[in-house]
Amino acid sequence: MKTRTFWVVSVPGIGALLWALIRMAPPALALAHGHPDRQYYSYSFSHGTYSDVAALYSSRHLYARALPYFQNIIEYPVIIGFYMWAMAWLPGFWGYWVGSGIGLVLAFVGALYALWHSRGWRAALWFSASPLLLVCGLLNWDLLGIMTWGWALWEWKAQRWALTGVALGVGMATKFFPVVLVPYLFWGLRQRHQRGEARRLLWGFVLTAGGLNLPCALWARPGWAEFFTFNSGRGPAPGLYQWLILRGVLHIDTVNLLSLVLTVGGGVALLWAQAQGRLDPIEAGTAALAWWLLCNKVYSPQYMLWVVYALLWVDSSPPLLVAVNVAGLLDFLLAMRWLALGTLGSPVAARFGRAVVPVIAWRDVVLWSAVYERWHLSERRLVSHKVPTEGAV
Repeated sequence: MKTRTFWVVSVPGIGALLWALIRMAPPALALAHGHPDRQYYSYSFSHGTYSDVAALYSSRHLYARALPYFQNIIEYPVIIGFYMWAMAWLPGFWGYWVGSGIGLVLAFVGALYALWHSRGWRAALWFSASPLLLVCGLLNWDLLGIMTWGWALWEWKAQRWALTGVALGVGMATKFFPVVLVPYLFWGLRQRHQRGEARRLLWGFVLTAGGLNLPCALWARPGWAEFFTFNSGRGPAPGLYQWLILRGVLHIDTVNLLSLVLTVGGGVALLWAQAQGRLDPIEAGTAALAWWLLCNKVYSPQYMLWVVYALLWVDSSPPLLVAVNVAGLLDFLLAMRWLALGTLGSPVAARFGRAVVPVIAWRDVVLWSAVYERWHLSERRLVSHKVPTEGAV
């Protein structure tokens, strides 16, 4: 009966992803020599159907089936890189596209099952019914990383500490974001004086992340390091950083440093709040993820899927979940419009870029709210711990 409930809850999400697989498939006019060509970008941006999964088959020459990092430069962590390569061995572009999509649907099912098993059907339904799955689920390979976030927290709640570390190591080698959980889960065990358990978690993470990354880092360093060099040289998304760069106030190197300092500073503050008993480890890690995305120079619309999923592990309020979904939808639609204008060489593109800043600022307010809600909850929890209950001696 419980398994049947899970599959009922999963129907909206699976349906949305399968529809996205059809809706985002490139038309014949955008396919040259059997894979997306330059026409794909203008068409997909204009129709709101762009997907990195489709675009990189051509731009990263996946059809050549060259070994990633060793023979082909890929700007993604190793698991996504080899996933892209493995899917490219399926027959032609359509084999690659359908295979990649089905794999991401299975990753969604895995992430949803971990959430359903640990948090119940209501939390799972919130994620399955998220409209962001329709527009962002196949935009990139993030569902693979989101699945590792759920896997890690499932193992954490089951008190399987070494496997928690393994899941976090796999997550770091997939989409990097799950690494944010490591210090908070590790410190959570140290706070309970479970030092042996904390060591098992840390060693599980270090050995897994190292084992997955070292072969490429040692013998294919330029390809493996592309993840870092590509993102450090990448321009900021529309928002405060871009506005300051365009006005000559900041340089891209300064933005990289500022982004790092703000992210680490906020992460340390949240670790201090956890040490004071204001936040539990999962709450602190969730707030740290939202803070990271708020301060990060690089931003993509599908990142809001991470925020929705992470918030559901800490039982956030429905208004905040609705706001995150709405912000993600607006972010996607504005990004598609802005990119379409830029690709077509429209003179309106620059003005449009300035016009979307207020909406981007609202999205950042929503991300800040995800951090603040955890912090505000921590204040009430701290007060409740300090104030004796009525009748206490």
